[in-house]
Amino acid sequence: MPIRSLIPLLLLASSAWCQPQTLITGLQAPAKLILTPRGNFLVTETSTLPNSGRLSFVSRAGVRRSLIEGLPSGTDVTLTGGSGPSAMALRERTLYLAIGPGDIERSGAVAGTSTLNPNGASSPIFSSVLEIRFSADVDVLAGTFRMTPEHQQTINDGGEVELSDAGATARVSLLTRFPIAEPHPAALFKFSNPWGLALSDDGRDLYLVDASQNSLLRIDPATGRWRRAARFAALPNPTPVGPPMVDAVPTNVRIYGNSVLVSFLSGFPFARGNGRVLIVNPETGAADPYIFNLNSATDVLWRPRPSGRPQFFVLEFSVNQSANPAPPGRLLRFDTAEAQVAGTFITPVNMVLDEATSELFVLELRGQIQKLTIN
Repeated sequence: MPIRSLIPLLLLASSAWCQPQTLITGLQAPAKLILTPRGNFLVTETSTLPNSGRLSFVSRAGVRRSLIEGLPSGTDVTLTGGSGPSAMALRERTLYLAIGPGDIERSGAVAGTSTLNPNGASSPIFSSVLEIRFSADVDVLAGTFRMTPEHQQTINDGGEVELSDAGATARVSLLTRFPIAEPHPAALFKFSNPWGLALSDDGRDLYLVDASQNSLLRIDPATGRWRRAARFAALPNPTPVGPPMVDAVPTNVRIYGNSVLVSFLSGFPFARGNGRVLIVNPETGAADPYIFNLNSATDVLWRPRPSGRPQFFVLEFSVNQSANPAPPGRLLRFDTAEAQVAGTFITPVNMVLDEATSELFVLELRGQIQKLTIN
């Protein structure tokens, strides 16, 4: 059943929760994080500089080191931020790493349109998913693997490269790539932007959300073949600013039984209430509202509870992203109603839950990871 944001719990209910603590600062425009088997973290970091993306290993004590350097990156279409390594999924010693559009896209001559970067792209493997097979568990790797432009070209040509350091190796190949852009009647082109990954429990299906093409893809990790499982329709713009319809902008995907949960930011002007979470049947593509009336949702998590009813967490980038300046984001908990767990997260983009310790970690675009104990 859909969860409606109708009855806020008393403030007392949320005030009993611990306030966030900063685990680490100084990350380089981080995009996503995942938990390792031993409770540490892998974090993707982007850059406006070509081929300066990186994958960092962050210990539970908040110490960062580079696991992979030299990943594809470049200045995004806004000319203000970086695009490169984004979503991840880890199964044993194999990491699936999505690479964003980098510097492929530029604004067209007419407002609201996009075209190819006339100067060309800085990497041939943007808009793809890489398969990285480590020779040891990620928690015990001690070195830093370095990728070069020559490595990227080999990968683009269908080859595999072996990176080595500190007695360990990382074998990198192209699992799959996506069309850089699709023709669009209003925008000229809709560019691909792989932004969220989720691997099924049996490892047979890899789900990816594309934030620019507003779609859910289903990938076979054994072959790299993919199909578009769902396209998400544009939403009415309830404000007088901007176009009459706005993009859905999916931000992450989570496995939920035989379905998946997809969170949505919505496009400019980021109207309040246009954020939501849909439950999607990947077999049929049917998508139904599950949690709605949200503001700029960037992630969703769930966990089972002893009562039998799952508990859900939703991360909002801002409670009013269209304001200037935009107020902070927040983390919401959903049981039978809505409760604000913590209201001061600056540019939160992703989260992970360590069920063993009941600790939730929030990644902020400003370069921090915040830790929150939940109950």
